[in-house]
Amino acid sequence: MNMKIILFSISFITLCFSQIWQPGATGYTFLKLGVGVRPVAMGNAFTALSDDGTAVFWNPAGLGVINNYHISGMAMSHLGFIQYYNLTSSIFLGKKVGSLGIGICYLTATDTRRDEAGNELDQFRNSDMLLNCGYGKAIGKKKQIAFGGSGKIVRSQLEEKSAWGFLGDFGVILHPVKVIYLGTTIKNFGMPRRFINKWEYPPVNFRQGLAIKIPFAQNHWALSLDYSLYPDYIPTFSIGSEIHIREPKLMQTATKVIFGQESSLSGFSLMVGYQTGYQDLGWSGFSFGFSLEIMIGSALFLDIGAVGLSYGYLGYSERIGIGLNYSPELNKAKK
Repeated sequence: MNMKIILFSISFITLCFSQIWQPGATGYTFLKLGVGVRPVAMGNAFTALSDDGTAVFWNPAGLGVINNYHISGMAMSHLGFIQYYNLTSSIFLGKKVGSLGIGICYLTATDTRRDEAGNELDQFRNSDMLLNCGYGKAIGKKKQIAFGGSGKIVRSQLEEKSAWGFLGDFGVILHPVKVIYLGTTIKNFGMPRRFINKWEYPPVNFRQGLAIKIPFAQNHWALSLDYSLYPDYIPTFSIGSEIHIREPKLMQTATKVIFGQESSLSGFSLMVGYQTGYQDLGWSGFSFGFSLEIMIGSALFLDIGAVGLSYGYLGYSERIGIGLNYSPELNKAKK
């Protein structure tokens, strides 16, 4: 079994690098934007820690790790003139079956039409859309290895011109010991497309990650590291950390002391991260985020979160998100 895993891993990594070093300029630029408040707040270091509904975008093997139902939406204002929205969901089908993941993304930006002299004429909008469907499953007696894959349909429009693309993601997550996760994924694997009068290659992204996740009761602390490689950009390194506290009774007591009345607040998360590759000084590459968790039913939680990412002199990108998380395992634990 171990030899088969090693041979598969070697073949998988070889396939990854053969795709990354394709010739030509890449397109589909919006696919490089991070999805989800939590992963972005952790500096995009999420390859080995893909354990929520955004796994279909970061590493579809994570769909084989999760055991709950999750749906979330995110809205982003990027550099003041770009708006980015996405919706993600994970559907747990059972420990022996795995999970399905579904994601939808839409990006729109405003541009200005000019005449030959450079004078402004009018404005028009560009857009990119994506539909992502994936599946992941853990195998082995101790579920120490998970595989996953997803297929993407992409449509880009520039004024009246448009083009379609079909891409795929493949990933593996190893869980050798209780608190350690190792992840590898190749994202945006596919054929080039012709957009207007140019050929565009997909931005194939090879990622490897290491994560340490230490649970205590219903809480956890996580530290995650990522290495990312694109064919048209220098390699980048990411590091992120998260502390998640879920203590309903403690939170209710705290809100009563502070605000004079109890609330449905059941927990919170704090995230911080950093990614290399930003040339500006200052806080460029740093990200900070938080989320509040509200219990709205038995094992049903509402998450509200936000994250800010600094691009240095270029400004900031803000994201806000809201999600629902149903964890049936909590009901079983109570019984």
